[in-house]
Parts: sequence; structure tokens; C-alpha cells
Amino acid sequence: MWTASEMMNNLVLFNVDLLVRFTLLLAMFYHTFQYLQEKRTVIVLLAGFWVLFGVDFFLSNPTLTDWHNHRINRYSFVVESVLMLGFVLRFFLYLVRELPVANLTQYPLFWVCCGLLIAHAGTVFLTPFMYYFNVWNNPYDFKTMVKIEHWVEIIRNMAFAIAMGYARRSTN
Repeated sequence: MWTASEMMNNLVLFNVDLLVRFTLLLAMFYHTFQYLQEKRTVIVLLAGFWVLFGVDFFLSNPTLTDWHNHRINRYSFVVESVLMLGFVLRFFLYLVRELPVANLTQYPLFWVCCGLLIAHAGTVFLTPFMYYFNVWNNPYDFKTMVKIEHWVEIIRNMAFAIAMGYARRSTN
């Protein structure tokens, strides 16, 4: 909010948030998955994503010194959404096959994955538009798209809040 109030382009923070968020979520799946092959897949995909992110960052912003016209990455957000959907579906398959808990709704990671599923399924189609229309001097006005994105974020954050509530109860 501070950068926006100073009329500065803050999309670089949006890009950095993607990298940090994706790394932390993959670390969560790394510790959740049981099999060595799945853990290796997580490590390989994380390394590949970092490389893709770096290349995409430089291709999306040919002049890195021009912070006023900085753009979000073109492909990293879509790849992140597709990978997260795959990991969430793999986790749900693990829950259905092995069912390590008696009640799914009291399992915190279930709620985290529900939030991730809703968020990434809702934004995988919006992110290509965000690249082309999210610049500081934006003449386009997509009120409906922004509302959809905000509602998806609200639902994801509610699922995270439920997960934290259950996790807090299970640790006390």
C-alpha cells in the first residue's frame, strides 16, 4: 500500500511473492508426501520453477532499471497454478487412498489444500490477462475480473483460517 500511495509500481513485489509462496507451499508438500520418489519430484520441480521464474522475469521485463513500467511474469503464474493444482490433487488422492485421519474436516492440511485448489483453479485463467493489463498507467478497466480475483482470495484465506484453527486445537 505504501508503494501505491507513493505512485510507485509494486508489481515486483507481486513477482517476489510468487516465488516465496511457491517455495513455501512446495516445502509443505515435501514434508507431507511419504514416498521418496514424490519428494524427489518436489525438489526437481522447485529447482525447475526457480529457473523458469528467473528466465521469465528477465523476458517479461527487458529493462530492469525501468521500475515504473515493471510487469508481472508472463508464464510463471500459470505454471505455478498448474503445478499447485497437480500437487493438491495428488494430496487428495493420498487422503482418499490411505485416509490417515478419522475426520477430514478436522485435518488442517485438508483445508489448506481446499483453499489452494479454489485459489489456483480460479486464477489459472486470469493470470495471462493480468500480465497484459496490469501496468501502472493502465487504461483498461476490468472490474468484474478484479472482483472475481478478490473473492477467490477471500475464500482461500478463509480456508487457511479454518486450517490454522484446527491446527491450533490439535497442538493444544
